[in-house]
Amino acid sequence: MRIKIFLFLLIGLVAPTFAQNIVNIPVPGNSNQVRAVNLKDSGIILLDKSSEGVLRIQKWDTDLNKQWETRTEIPEKTNYIDEYFDGRFLYIILEPKDARNFILLKISSAFAAFQRFDFPLSKGFQYGFFAANDQVICLGGAVKNEPFLAILETVPGSSPKFVSGGSKGTLELQALHVADKTIYATFIHQTKKSNELVFREMDYNGKVLSSNNIPAKEDNIFLSAKYFEHVDGPLLVGNYGLAKTNSNSIPSSQGIFVHKLSVNKTNYYNFSAFKNLFSFMSERQKERLDKQVEKKKNQGREYNFDYRLFISGLQFVGENTLVVGELFQPEYRSRNYGYYGFAPSMYWGRPYLYNYYGMFSNWYGYPYRNSQVFDGFKYLEGVIFALAPDGTLAWDQAYAYKNIKYYDLQSHLKVSQTEDKTIALYSESKRLKVNEISLRGQSLAQREFDPESLDLQFANKKSEFSNFEHWYDDVYFNWGVMKKDGQHVCFIQKIIP
Repeated sequence: MRIKIFLFLLIGLVAPTFAQNIVNIPVPGNSNQVRAVNLKDSGIILLDKSSEGVLRIQKWDTDLNKQWETRTEIPEKTNYIDEYFDGRFLYIILEPKDARNFILLKISSAFAAFQRFDFPLSKGFQYGFFAANDQVICLGGAVKNEPFLAILETVPGSSPKFVSGGSKGTLELQALHVADKTIYATFIHQTKKSNELVFREMDYNGKVLSSNNIPAKEDNIFLSAKYFEHVDGPLLVGNYGLAKTNSNSIPSSQGIFVHKLSVNKTNYYNFSAFKNLFSFMSERQKERLDKQVEKKKNQGREYNFDYRLFISGLQFVGENTLVVGELFQPEYRSRNYGYYGFAPSMYWGRPYLYNYYGMFSNWYGYPYRNSQVFDGFKYLEGVIFALAPDGTLAWDQAYAYKNIKYYDLQSHLKVSQTEDKTIALYSESKRLKVNEISLRGQSLAQREFDPESLDLQFANKKSEFSNFEHWYDDVYFNWGVMKKDGQHVCFIQKIIP
């Protein structure tokens, strides 16, 4: 397939190899913070926060026409924490500095209207997740290393209900999902002798209606879990590792698991079963790894992989379930040097390592290792695993990265679907790489382009930051902030592979 991106300017200029729409939105203040929120086929919400505490909210449709704009006041120093879109409303969580409460805005995707909710929270609350619908908003995290939920019904006059719970060993909240009159919470429960998933169904008062304990298979432990809705019933998907590791290490990912709640069945997929995994290795390194895995197998033991896998999402294509993720390793640096690699100041995003797992999560490794401290996640490759309806592995693909590092876990590989193929995109050295995959997992074509080479109408342009993501169908968008004669301008760029 030939990549075409169309660039429509006011004068009707059409680039020869790309087609795309672009809109430039002035950002009034030099210290404003900007964020574009993806509403899929409902468009984009653009948030522009001034240093004086005025939040401008704009709605743009999929043709990049502005539909409406509204404003509200928030504290001057406010962090953007998280977002969730339920198809009708965008929910965003904000945290004022030096305050023991969160602000939640419920913004309509159809017209210029929003509601504001204030969440007073306990001292020491560490945020982890949230979920919402038109009836209820639920925040989850931890207080003093114990799970903590804050539940607020959206009817006028409601007050938050708080649910905390401890148990023997450790209990870590992994996922939240809200449905009609029901909240689903997923935990990992760890004791000295056991490891299990705990799936609880609660009402809007926090009362537990049912609880399902799912033990890990022998000699293994669950490391992470996410909840996904499927037409055949809900799924829990995550990482598992070896229960016994060396005294100087923590469990690494051995593979992924998929648990079907409707039939209470768990399937495990060891990394050794994936054909294209570890594509970042040289041929010689891969051969050596395969021999070590086979040697351990012949000894009746399991090879301990020194990698971790972040599962960014699931997609359902035909009868197959596609698991999309990132293979990575935590890195460390000397304590003598400060952190680097933060997002520029005009990017309004979650603060560094802002979640209640903090530096003690299995993802991070030890917070201190000898004279070194954690210094981000080195991304090694993006992966796609296709699972057949009977639970077998249908196919897998992997895309090696070079010099990719994040300080929080997020998706770098963007995967979408067309009528007859899967499209996987990722950026590398300021270039976008596009890979087409057939429904049977065969690589069809590989293309790449440089979005910064496009004419964005600036003679002297300096990009403060930019990012791209899947928008809807086979359409993507790129957005960022650029300077023109000292004035900051936010651009949104529509990309059609």
